Order: sequence, then structure tokens, then C-alpha cells
Amino acid sequence: MKLVKVLFFIDKHNKHQFDIPFEEQATYMSSLGNPKDDIDRSYKQFLCQEFFSPWWVRFIWLVTSCFAIPVVMAILLWKGRKTKFMSHVDIIAEDKGMDEIIPTELSSKYDIGHKEWNSGSSLSVTDLKYICSRYFSRYQPYFVFKAIMQIAAYSARITKYQPERIITHAEFSFCSSLLTDYCHYRGVKLINVQHGEKLLYIRDAFFHFDECYVWDEYYVKMLTRLMAEPTQFKVAIPPSLKIDTTTYQNQSCYADYKYYLAADNENEIKSIVESMSFAKRKGKSVKYRIHPRYTDLNVLKKYVSESEIEIPSEVSIFDSISNLEYAVGSFTTVLVQAYFSGKKVLLNDVTFKKRFDQLKDYGYILAKDDIERLSQKQ
Repeated sequence: MKLVKVLFFIDKHNKHQFDIPFEEQATYMSSLGNPKDDIDRSYKQFLCQEFFSPWWVRFIWLVTSCFAIPVVMAILLWKGRKTKFMSHVDIIAEDKGMDEIIPTELSSKYDIGHKEWNSGSSLSVTDLKYICSRYFSRYQPYFVFKAIMQIAAYSARITKYQPERIITHAEFSFCSSLLTDYCHYRGVKLINVQHGEKLLYIRDAFFHFDECYVWDEYYVKMLTRLMAEPTQFKVAIPPSLKIDTTTYQNQSCYADYKYYLAADNENEIKSIVESMSFAKRKGKSVKYRIHPRYTDLNVLKKYVSESEIEIPSEVSIFDSISNLEYAVGSFTTVLVQAYFSGKKVLLNDVTFKKRFDQLKDYGYILAKDDIERLSQKQ
């Protein structure tokens, strides 16, 4: 717990996406030049992420890594002595939340194993030679430390199961491209699938996988603008994002307008309910779907009746989206699900006027002229 508190304390002093205008981010990204290879891609992505950290945070990680590297290397090499081949698995994919986002282009073609993902971490003598030849003479210690930790996790998976491919969702990790290089070293292909909404944010700059599946051509243009390697992209919408709404018809959970709440405080909830009153005046039905982790249900009940509250544990997201006319909210993947599923979307530019303007500046896919806005309904 103390370590978590320290990490939270450090992160509080980092700047985040909306703290720096994208044009300023892009100027810094462009100043790094074109990458020479996949490891250089990772290092440039690492520098883009360090752009948001003050000098003293970068210094802490640098010093800590200098002491941690030899200790961690020794432990991982010791573990490597006991890491042996167990069984062959064609494809290994991350085990948390991956089934719902893997496109049918992959799931229909391959038998994908998930339980093998958590295989521990270890390094072999061959890994040591690989790391020494590529990292120690060129790069900053914190970058090297993170590379070692990620390579060790992949080494254990590959040694135990000898997969032909590995599927992940890690374009936001500065280790993504170097892991592509390492997988090639071990004769494995690395595939990435889009997991959540994307904005123009140099945290995601420069990355490269063998294949990278995204939800729309819009994201291809966005990510290549961030200098991601351009030939890796394939457009494929997973079934969870493009719902066949005809199979989930259920009048008991229907509402003309459904508002998808997030980490909204009481003032925001009050404003949201007030801004949705236009629908009631027109005789339309309204429901508010709580976020399972962030919405304070007791606060919401101050402003709406229980019959207008949709509980995720009682109504699946497939049922929820299938039984509405308008999906309403701010920046949430649910709105993109509704959009790709053929439903109307209404963006809240009333309660979150500043955020809406920022989302336009950062390239949000729904912040465009053909998507209706709540201010137009008032």
C-alpha cells in the first residue's frame, strides 16, 4: 500500500493529456525525428511520455532504475534456470477483457489461449546477450529497466508455450515496439488490438506491431499522424462494438434517451439531469445508466427516481444500447459502441462545455458536425 501511495503522489505531479495543447505535444514529437528501428521507436515513445513529467520525477526513476537493474537481472536469470517448455499454444492473448475486443478476423481463424498469459517472468542467457547488445550502451536506465521487465514476461510466455503469435492491447506502452523486435528475435509475431477510445495524444506515438487492428479508418489516420508505423494497420470492428441490436430487443429496459454516467460529481449530476429535462417536456422517456465503479448512486437518487436508473448488473451493455433511440454522454467508449451499432448519439456540450471543446481539439471521433449536441436540444 505504501508503494501505491508513492506512485499516486508522483503521478499527481505529472501533466496529463489535456494539460498540454496537442499542437505543443506534436511540435515536441516532431523534434525527435524519424525512428531508425523498433527499439528507437520505443525510445522516442518513452521520450514523448517523459515530456509530461517534471525533471525531479524523471530523476527519481533514473536513480531508482540504476540500483534496480542489477538486482532484478540477477533474480530473473535465476528464475530462468527453471523455466522450461510446457506445451505448444498457437496464440496467446491477454486474459483480462480481451475476448470482447478481439475481432472475428482473428477469433475465427485461430484458437486463442488466455490462461497462458500469466506465466511469470524470467530471462535466459540468450536473453541477456540480446539485452546487452541492444540496450545498455545506448539508452537511459529507466527505459532499460522497463524493457527488461517486459522482455522477461514475454520470455517466460514464449519459452513455456512457443506461440506463433501473441495478441495484446498495449499501443500506449513505450515498450510496444521493442517487444515487437524481441518477438521477432524469438520467431514470434506480435499483434495489437484497439481496446478503448483514442485521441491525439503523444503517449501513443511511434508504436509498431506486426499487425494493429483498429475500429475505423479514422483511427488509422489519427495514429499515423502520431508517427505510428503506417503499414501495420487493419480495420476491424469487434462484435462487442458493433452490436446486432435486433437480437437484444427488450421493452422493459427501453428508453428514448439513455445517459451514460461516468465519474461525475454532484454538481455535474445535477446539471446533467437539468439538461435532460427537454426530453421529459417532449414526453420522451429517460434513463441514467450508472458507471459500475464511479457513480455515486445515493447522489443520483437525489435527482431522479429509481425507475429511471439503469444498473449494469441488471441490464447488460448489449441490452442497454439495443433498447434506446439516443445514447447521451461525454467521453466514453459506450457512445462509440452505440454509434457503430447504428444508434443516434447526443454529446453533452452543456455540462462539459470545456471538455467538449478539448475533445474537438484532440480529434475525438464523435466531435464532428453530423453528431448532435445537447445544447441544440435546449
